[in-house]
Amino acid sequence: MTGATDDAMPRLVPPMLPSTGSGEPPTGPDWRVEVAWTGHRCIAYVSPGRVRLLSGAGNSMTHAYPELTAPLLARCPPGGMVLDGTIVARGEEHARRPRLLKRRHSRYKPTDSDIAAVPVDLQVADLLFFDGHSCVDLPYRDRRGLLEGLGLNGAPVWTTALFPATELDAIMRIAASEGVEAFHARHLGARYRPGGRSKFWVRVPVQRTRLVVVGGWTPTDPHRPDTIATLLLGVPDPDGLRYVGRVGLGAEQRRLLDGDLRGGAVEASPFTTELPADAAKHAVWVTPDLVGRVEFTGWVGGTRLRLPRWRGLADFSEIDDSQYAEPPAPAPRPAPPEPAAPELAPAEPAPEDPPAAEPVEARRLEQHFVYNSLNTIAALIRTDPARARDLVYGFADLSRVADGPAESTVGRELAAVRAYLQLEQARFGARLQVAVNVDTGVEPVPVAAMRVLDIVREAVQRGIEPLREGGLVAVTARPVGEGCEVTVTAAAGETVRLLLPAAS
Repeated sequence: MTGATDDAMPRLVPPMLPSTGSGEPPTGPDWRVEVAWTGHRCIAYVSPGRVRLLSGAGNSMTHAYPELTAPLLARCPPGGMVLDGTIVARGEEHARRPRLLKRRHSRYKPTDSDIAAVPVDLQVADLLFFDGHSCVDLPYRDRRGLLEGLGLNGAPVWTTALFPATELDAIMRIAASEGVEAFHARHLGARYRPGGRSKFWVRVPVQRTRLVVVGGWTPTDPHRPDTIATLLLGVPDPDGLRYVGRVGLGAEQRRLLDGDLRGGAVEASPFTTELPADAAKHAVWVTPDLVGRVEFTGWVGGTRLRLPRWRGLADFSEIDDSQYAEPPAPAPRPAPPEPAAPELAPAEPAPEDPPAAEPVEARRLEQHFVYNSLNTIAALIRTDPARARDLVYGFADLSRVADGPAESTVGRELAAVRAYLQLEQARFGARLQVAVNVDTGVEPVPVAAMRVLDIVREAVQRGIEPLREGGLVAVTARPVGEGCEVTVTAAAGETVRLLLPAAS
């Protein structure tokens, strides 16, 4: 630390940086992992009556994010504190290039409408100074214990959710579905190294495995066109096959694919999108009927697989439209704040024609729910690891529904509702009782994705959360003609009914 003031509050702590992981990620019992949030690195210097926010380069960000001042001052000890975290814009927490945050950071003094249009959160990962004492030489377990004691667990300031590294494989399911690019792995015994790096803080990229279609291949050398070098990959879309990149093959992989690729050669490209010139120039096109699995770490430019690795052809039973590689949906364009929602309306029949499905990019899980879920799971890992693992799987399934096709079925919607309610029961405990009753035969009825889930979430948020004693949320689905009726009732008796017609 440099430049301590009379009350020992440091003027500047150069932020520590993670090392780039090589080989297998850490898995020992003394390692913990957390999401590597995408945003602006922020060191927060908080003393009674004053907050300074500095970027990783030491530039002031205090006036750009005035909404962070009050919640930080509310948790400040008499001797002050220094926090290390990341400022993220809600809606693009895992975006490769966060556009929304750039809009906020460029405004020296944002207006109230600027703040409402692009809300932000400070994700706090470490504590460097606490109540008159430096913490950088303390082991991470002690720094983390002090940080969690501050109670920073509500918007817009959060303590990051921490997981044992032994659960890394399970939480990767959440990471893949939420668009997370990487995790940070930290050793509990490590000290903080201002301005430096350490092998005890490692960035671990997320590996995803998804389905792709082979639309062609390129030779190792134009003068040796019979030797396969890379596969040209695509994913189905309404117009045909959309190009998503290429992947190299090893000798054994080439041998396994050789017969299928040569026997399926065609004259015209099966891709409907443009390929890089060097890939298309010597490409050999094939009938797009080979579906394989590819492992990758994310997306380049939102359209190309990053660091793909071929994992072989997929079994017929594995082929499902929801399993194809698909880049994360773009963040929705921020809208002006809306007035508070009215109370749940009394029960009344829904119109015969339900509203059209929302576009995919608008159907994201509300980020406060994501934060709360991660923190709930992290807490349960210490006390009930089996239940925590079940919640991880349920959360991943719920995320796939949110990011999946716009059209769904009552069966899939109710599965998402059960996963959501399971997570909320873990958070609310005995305050939330649940009853889900579904008659047979309603599962195939079509419905817009998240239509039922949004009604249930609203019932919990407005009909249960404000009540100290909590209550019951009941969900029923019964046949009505060729369609069905879904009814959601909250604790105080408010009911919403949704009448869904059969498929036309």
